[in-house]
Amino acid sequence: MSKNNQDQQELRDVLGANLRRLTKGLNVTQLARDLDIHRTQFNRYLHGESYPGPALLARICGHFKVDANILIRPIDETPETPERMALRHAINEGRFDCAGDLPLTLTTLRAFRSTETARFILAQCAGAVNGCEFDLLVEEAGFSDLPQNPVLILEATLKPILHEAIQ
Repeated sequence: MSKNNQDQQELRDVLGANLRRLTKGLNVTQLARDLDIHRTQFNRYLHGESYPGPALLARICGHFKVDANILIRPIDETPETPERMALRHAINEGRFDCAGDLPLTLTTLRAFRSTETARFILAQCAGAVNGCEFDLLVEEAGFSDLPQNPVLILEATLKPILHEAIQ
């Protein structure tokens, strides 16, 4: 396989993996209808067999409210941006509270998906948002079944850190 073909297949594979994450638990037939594409074609994207054109990629990104740059990279390789660096600095300095601002919280959790930082932000939000919003935030952060109790979230987050420090 030539390098170009290999790169294209890797791109299709990454897109498929990210789409599978985004569509987990959703009805693919309804989703395909919402995107105005055939279910069979959408399944090809999910399985890395095909890649959407620019217009359809834009519709998919709009539907899931994600940037194409995020959708075509492995989720764990979120690109470093000035905003992400500024957020990390503010969080590390203890000067960041996004609990009252749902859009800012979502953006931040997407930038720090599946990290300790995301857990600390969720602990900050627990009790400050309603249960449905909290469940949405937990899902966006890449976690499942976190209690809406800041103490329990912090305990679960800090326990491995303290255990490692003691070792």
